[in-house]
Amino acid sequence: MSSRSKLPRWLVNTLRILLSLVLLAGLVWGGFQLWRIISPSLFGNKRDEVVPTTKVRIASIAEEIIAVGRIRAVFSTELRSEINGRIIKITGVDGKVVTKGEEILRLDQQDLLTQVQEAERSIEAARLKAQKARRDYSRLAELDKRSLTTPKDMEDARTAQALADNDASIAESRAANLRDRLTKTIIRAPHDGTLLLRDLTEGQVITGVAAQNGGTMLGEVADLSALMVRTNINEIDVARLRGDDPAKVRIDPLGNVILDGVVKRIATSALESAQDRTRIFPVDVVLQTPEPRLRPGMSSTITFTLSRVDKTPAVLLSAVFATADAGRYVFVKTPEGFTVRPVETGIADTRRVQILSGLAENEEVALTRPLDFLGEIPGSSGAVSDLSRRKAKGS
Repeated sequence: MSSRSKLPRWLVNTLRILLSLVLLAGLVWGGFQLWRIISPSLFGNKRDEVVPTTKVRIASIAEEIIAVGRIRAVFSTELRSEINGRIIKITGVDGKVVTKGEEILRLDQQDLLTQVQEAERSIEAARLKAQKARRDYSRLAELDKRSLTTPKDMEDARTAQALADNDASIAESRAANLRDRLTKTIIRAPHDGTLLLRDLTEGQVITGVAAQNGGTMLGEVADLSALMVRTNINEIDVARLRGDDPAKVRIDPLGNVILDGVVKRIATSALESAQDRTRIFPVDVVLQTPEPRLRPGMSSTITFTLSRVDKTPAVLLSAVFATADAGRYVFVKTPEGFTVRPVETGIADTRRVQILSGLAENEEVALTRPLDFLGEIPGSSGAVSDLSRRKAKGS
């Protein structure tokens, strides 16, 4: 009988130990090489810090509020049906000029016509009953003069006559209500203007204004001779706007078309934004410049200029830092390094801030805080240079 030859156990253990040592040596060597590559950038050979800077320049700064909105007519009326129904005829044409009272569309009237006919027959029946009740009362009154009837009979006849007259009045009121509903099956232009009709089809079922969603929006009649932009301004910026403030309106679909506008209405109560639940105020800007290509619903960008200064010293926004007590300071570059200097700022736009005092034209300031600056930044009333801090520390 034959069997496989096996290595001695001591030899197997020795091979395993040697293989482990080789792997461990490889890991140590690889780690050492990696350490040689990354250690200088972490601990050794520290590079000199390069601080980006900018110079104080003379510029024009405009403090602005920028918002978005949509073009709409200054005077327009939404078209909604007061009753539910099915459209059977659309006579209005989108974009057509209509006059007050002109028919725009018609709803199905058959059911209401049937109800009106039934109501008219009910009125006729109620009138006949009222006439009969009056004749009965007249006969009893003649008999009562000859004492041939009882007080109860007279009282019953009087009551029957009153009930018959009341039933006739109720029937007439119901018929009047149905006739009124019948007139509401025809949607007419509420005033002169341009018809802006929604995408409606004959046979479409619509809901009235009494529905939970306010009814189906059919369109609107708008006076396109006067257009405006409605936008929403947050509660912080709206307090800085005033009526008759000028504005510039850029019509986004028309490219570089910029029109003049004037603030005509600022809402007195706030709404809640659906996006972030902030408080916003609707603001209407009436366009002063005619533009035949404008259409209601076009998107636009509105710029409100709150204040403007020309030929004033200014630096980039990132060059000005703030202290805990709302002081402003900059890092001015000098031959010895960067020095902290308090400054007084004015208005700002999206890029620059006005310098009222503390800096002169062409002085160079840091755009980021130098990393080698020591200690806390003092208040705006007592800034100390980094060089002085280092000397004090050395002494």
